[in-house]
Amino acid sequence: MKLCVYCTCMGHTIRTLPEKALAAALEPHVRLVSVDRLCHAASCAASLSERVPKGQTVQVVAAACSGSARGGMALACLRSALPMARLELADIREGCAWQANTGGQTQPEEASERVAQAAALIRMAFTRLECQEPELRPHAPGELGVLVVGAGPAGLAAASTLVGLGLPVTLADRRPKPGGLAGLLGKLFPRMEQAEDVLASLPLAGITLRLGCEVISLRREDGVYVASLRRGKEDADERFDALILATGAQPVLPGTAFGAKQRKGIISQMELDTLLSAVEAGRKDSDQLAAQYVFVQCVHARSADKPYCSAICCPTAVKNALRVKNLRPQTDVTVVNRQMVMPGLALEELYAAAMRAGVRFVHVERLDDIRVQGEDSVEAVLLPSQEGGEDRRLDADVLVCSTPLQPTAASAALARQLGLRTDDLGFVVGHEPSHPLEGDAEGVFLCGSCRWPASVEQAVTQGRAAAALAARFVRLGRMPQDEIPDTRAAAHIERELCSACGRCVQACPHGACGFHAEGEVRIEAALCRRCGVCAAVCPCEAARLPLASPSPREILAAIRPSRQRSLS
Repeated sequence: MKLCVYCTCMGHTIRTLPEKALAAALEPHVRLVSVDRLCHAASCAASLSERVPKGQTVQVVAAACSGSARGGMALACLRSALPMARLELADIREGCAWQANTGGQTQPEEASERVAQAAALIRMAFTRLECQEPELRPHAPGELGVLVVGAGPAGLAAASTLVGLGLPVTLADRRPKPGGLAGLLGKLFPRMEQAEDVLASLPLAGITLRLGCEVISLRREDGVYVASLRRGKEDADERFDALILATGAQPVLPGTAFGAKQRKGIISQMELDTLLSAVEAGRKDSDQLAAQYVFVQCVHARSADKPYCSAICCPTAVKNALRVKNLRPQTDVTVVNRQMVMPGLALEELYAAAMRAGVRFVHVERLDDIRVQGEDSVEAVLLPSQEGGEDRRLDADVLVCSTPLQPTAASAALARQLGLRTDDLGFVVGHEPSHPLEGDAEGVFLCGSCRWPASVEQAVTQGRAAAALAARFVRLGRMPQDEIPDTRAAAHIERELCSACGRCVQACPHGACGFHAEGEVRIEAALCRRCGVCAAVCPCEAARLPLASPSPREILAAIRPSRQRSLS
C-alpha cells in the first residue's frame, strides 16, 4: 500500500493545493490522507489512527515542508504513529505551495499547474522510496516480548533461549504439561538419552506459561501481534513483538493397515515405546515383551496420499529394536523395509549396533506384497520370495507399524491467519533455502516439526536458532533476509528493456536462458542458479538478479513522467 500523508499546515497549504485536486492528480493506487499538523505528534497520531487501515501501511510519503524546516519533525511524528512504515519526505510547501501569489486572485491554470507540480514532487518521493535500501533503525528491546506457540522440544528450547537473551517470553500450549510428543517417549535416538533428561535441560524459569491454553487466532495490529488465547471458557487478547511457531506435528496411526482393526498384535512405534519405557523404569517386567517382533517400515508413507519420507521412522525403529534386544536378548526382531534411511555418522553407528545385537533387516520392493497370517491375532508375516519360489515366512507375535509424522490442522490454521505459506502436504514453509526458519510475515519464525518432521535433537537446535532470530528482530526491527539479496528466486528478464539479442542464451552455463515461441527470452526458474552471467553480458541491462538495485535506466523511466509534468 502507498500512502501520502498531506500536511495542510493549519489551513495555509490547502488554500493553494486543494485536497481533492491533489488526490485526483496522484496515481489511483496512492491513498491521500490529510492531517492538519504533521509536526504535532498527538494530532498526527489521532488523525492517522482513525483514517489509516491497521497493519497495511508499507510506503509513506509525507507531503509537507522541507527537512530543514519542520519536515524533520514531521517525519519523526510519522515514525512514531506508523512505526513499521518506510518514510520519505516531499517538500510541497517551499518547493511548490508558497510560490503562489496569495495576495491576488489565483488563475485556474496556475492552480492546476501548482497541483500538478505537487503531485510530481510526491511521485518522485515514492520513486526515491522504491529505489533506496530499507531503512535500518535500531530499536530498544520490545517490552511486549515474544509468544512461543507450542511447548514441545522446539518451543521449550526457543523460550529458554529467549529468557537467556533477556526478553520477556510467553509459552502457550493446549496440553496441560510441557514436552509435546517427546514427553511421551523414553529414549531418544541417536544417543539413547532419556527424553525426560533432555526436556529437563530446557528450564522453564522466567517463562510465562500458558498451559492448557489454546491459541484461537493470531493477527497483526499497529506493528505488533495480537494473540487470542482461550483457557477453559475464558478468552483474552495479549500483544507481542514477535511470534515463534513450534506447533509440531502428529503421528499417523496404523488405522486399518494389515487388518489392525480385526487382529490383535498390530501396534504403532509409539505404543511399543510406551511399553519399553515402562519395562526400563521397572514398572513392568521384561517377560511382558513378545518373543517375536516384526517391524514394517513406511506404513502410510511414501504413498499416494503421503508421498514423502518422514526421515525419523527408520531411526525410531532401529532405536526401539535395539531397546528390545537390550531388555530381552532372546527376542527375535526383524525390520522389514523398502530402504533404511539413517543419515549421518551417529545414526549409522546406531544401525550397526542394532545389527551387532542381532536385529535382522529384510528388504521388500512393495508394502502391498506383505501379507499377515492369523485370524484374531498376528501369527506370521509373509514376504514374497526374491527368487520366485515360496513366500518367506516370518513368525511374529507382534507387528509394529512405523508411520510418519503429518502436519496438524492447528498449524495450518494459524499459518493462514498470518499469511504464511504451507506446502502441498500442509507443513509451514519459510524462506527456503536461505532463511528456512523465517516466515513470510515479518516477525514470525518457525521451528520444529511444524515445518517438516524433525527429531528431538533437530527440534531443539531449530528452536534455539529461531529464538536468536526473533531476539534480533525485536531489537533491530528488521528481518535478516531484508539485508542480503534474495537467493530464493531465479534471475528474470525485464521485457521492456530486452532486445532479444540472445547473448544471455549463449552465455548461460546452466541452460536456463532460452527463446520461447513468442520470440522472447525467458529464464527457467528450475534451471537458474543465480550465477549472474546473464546480467553481466546483457547490453540492455534487462537480465536482473533477485532484488538487485534498480538500474539508472529504470530510475529515469520512473521519474520521467514526473519531470515532464513539472517542466510543462
